[in-house]
Amino acid sequence: MLKSMKKNQVAILTTTRVDKLHTNFPSSFFNQHKAFKVGDTVSFTVSLFGIENTSYFYKLLIADKLAYVRRLKENAGKFFKIGNFKKAAKIYQKINGYYSFGDTGNNFMKEDVDSEHFKQCDADLGVEKINCFSNLVVCKTKT
Repeated sequence: MLKSMKKNQVAILTTTRVDKLHTNFPSSFFNQHKAFKVGDTVSFTVSLFGIENTSYFYKLLIADKLAYVRRLKENAGKFFKIGNFKKAAKIYQKINGYYSFGDTGNNFMKEDVDSEHFKQCDADLGVEKINCFSNLVVCKTKT
């Protein structure tokens, strides 16, 4: 539902899946384990104010691709650490998809492939590919 929302649209989400709230929405503002108990009905009012990422992954500069992959990897790592291996695996699969379809390797922005910066970012993307794929395998074996 949230993926299909338009800007400034308001949606009310209601759920009784408190177990999902405990694992998918860790919060440092309040202790959701005490606030919600199994069997409670929880409602959220959500409004989409704007979209942060408006460009396609393959159109990013190589340094931005690396930063994006690392941010996704960090989010997946958080889910892994709290034991939500299914959610972590989903994020790692998304990262793996960028490598499988060649989005990380293309040079859409026509950057200088001979520059040291480009070569270093490309090498770092290769390292992240191996790390993310290994983490995906671990997640799959734990689920």
